[in-house]
Amino acid sequence: MSRLFVRFASAVRRVEEDLDADIHWLILADDRTSVAEGHARLAALSEVVEAQAPWADDPENVVVLVPATDVLAITCAVPGRNASQIQRAVPYAVEEFVAEDIDTMHVACARVVRNEPVRCLVTPRRRVEDWLEAVTSAGIAPGFMTADAMALADVDHTVSVLFDGESALLRAQDQIAGVDRPNVAAILAFLRPSLGEKPTLRQINGELPGQDLSQSGFTGEETVSAPVTQSLLNVLAGEFNPDQAINLLQGGYAVRHRPKRVWALWRPVAAAAGVWLAIGLAFLAAQGFWANHHADRLRGEAAQLYRDVYKVERVVGNPADRMRRQLGQAPVSSTEFHELVGQLGLGLHEVAGRHEVRRLRYSARRGLDAELVVDNDAVLEELGSTLRGQDLGMEILSTNSDQPGGRIGAKLRVASAE
Repeated sequence: MSRLFVRFASAVRRVEEDLDADIHWLILADDRTSVAEGHARLAALSEVVEAQAPWADDPENVVVLVPATDVLAITCAVPGRNASQIQRAVPYAVEEFVAEDIDTMHVACARVVRNEPVRCLVTPRRRVEDWLEAVTSAGIAPGFMTADAMALADVDHTVSVLFDGESALLRAQDQIAGVDRPNVAAILAFLRPSLGEKPTLRQINGELPGQDLSQSGFTGEETVSAPVTQSLLNVLAGEFNPDQAINLLQGGYAVRHRPKRVWALWRPVAAAAGVWLAIGLAFLAAQGFWANHHADRLRGEAAQLYRDVYKVERVVGNPADRMRRQLGQAPVSSTEFHELVGQLGLGLHEVAGRHEVRRLRYSARRGLDAELVVDNDAVLEELGSTLRGQDLGMEILSTNSDQPGGRIGAKLRVASAE
């Protein structure tokens, strides 16, 4: 896919309700050859985009270069325990380098690495907003915006100078500048000590005259000249490397890139899967709520049964656990316990007369012990006969006549017949 480069050759001006600027544009193919280029006023840029680059609404394909004179490059040490903390502290660290209120400035950083100096670009927020408004009004969605001087290649121990008429762009690693041509020699003299013992001056599209070169501190052997047979934007686009530049589109100005083609094809499927997943989770949640409701109902029934059996008003803790303790810790999995209780219940259902179960206690060795209150001895005899008919043995352990209304209390043991 081709890439569109847009360079602001002048500051953005507001004319009544509209913005205006001098724009250079270039379409570069994947092999870095120029497909088309031109120079236009901002008002005509939308026609260029519509005719030459209709794909410029994809941020992946657009680079915007803004004047280096409007951007300050700063490298400073910022304390912090981690990258996130350092990132938040950068505006306060660069505040001493700018004359304006830091709250009105936009700070964009290169990748932050702990214990290493932080490289950043600083420019007024209003300029960033003007640049963005200017290109978006032409139907362009930029994905990368940086100073034009930062498009020059970053070469170790080298300062690059791109002459552009009466001005020049300079880059020496993380330092950039846009200066008038008469001031180039003074800037080079300032930069030379930071380039090491064997510095190189790379001159593009022009050369310093002998006197200026002498003032710069560079010798003829330390200079390399690169004549230009193409446009200056073509030079900048050819040398541009996003890994060597700082993108101003960060923080509130960061752009959302379009999904890749493969992901774009699968996104409807993923959306449908997400809907079904949400439905499934909702169904599971409903099942969980129903199960909790059902468990609460069963717990309430168990508590009521415990009250009815043991004649108490309050059940503390789990009624099932308390019932097992009352029954001598009979295991829940004991089939004999369930069978004995069930057969005792059937036997009591068959006998005539009133009866009341006061207590049950189970032991795998002894069987089921029950405390009953019945109307008379005939009830006990009938119950014993009924249980023997179920192949159970019933032994009356004790009786008493102390119950109200002349009723009889009895302790008996029910076990499987041997």
